Amino acid sequence: MKSLTTRSVFSLLLLAMTVMGCSKEQGATPIDRSQATLAPNNQWAQSAGITLNGDIRGNSSQDSFQDSVSGFIEGRWAPEVLGYVSSDASGGTGVYLGGRVELQSGILNPSNTTQMNIRADSKMFVAVYDEYTGRPDANGEVVPALSRIFTSATGYVQGNRAYITFSDEYGSVELEGTFNGDIFYGRFDYDNTRRWDGGGQGAAGSIGDFRVPTCQFFRCQ
Repeated sequence: MKSLTTRSVFSLLLLAMTVMGCSKEQGATPIDRSQATLAPNNQWAQSAGITLNGDIRGNSSQDSFQDSVSGFIEGRWAPEVLGYVSSDASGGTGVYLGGRVELQSGILNPSNTTQMNIRADSKMFVAVYDEYTGRPDANGEVVPALSRIFTSATGYVQGNRAYITFSDEYGSVELEGTFNGDIFYGRFDYDNTRRWDGGGQGAAGSIGDFRVPTCQFFRCQ
């Protein structure tokens, strides 16, 4: 009888742990994300001709990547809203980007070694898909991705290298990299000028390395 009682208690504990695990998977984020932008249906990105066809991947540990993404979103949202984000853009989570970059002198020409300046109205869209994205929150609303829209840029292209700084109301992002006929790739750094709550200095750092199709990011024709 004693053995049966012990086994029953263990079974109940196991059941409780299982239910708790399931509720975490199916539950809501602790803070409302209703003001965020759901990336795939974003009308602004579509009207700007931008597709989320690039990604940013960590170049160290998963924990380091998670901390960097948390710092990146901190300009607009409390870090507590962020769930798990894969450092290799797998399993439905990751950090994605797309852009529409114009040159003052016309189309992109890698064979031209002259410095070509970036047009100030060049744009970029970055969206963070975490474990909560696409799931219902406590009110039954679909949790959107966390995104930032950059509508101002500076920088230049020279040969097959590009140096671009995009800005929004929360800070700036710097892309430094190399491109060929297929891929533009390099380092993705951010520098926030503010925190979501208005207190303290904004976070800054590098999320990792980005990759995006060259001629879907730059205007090549």
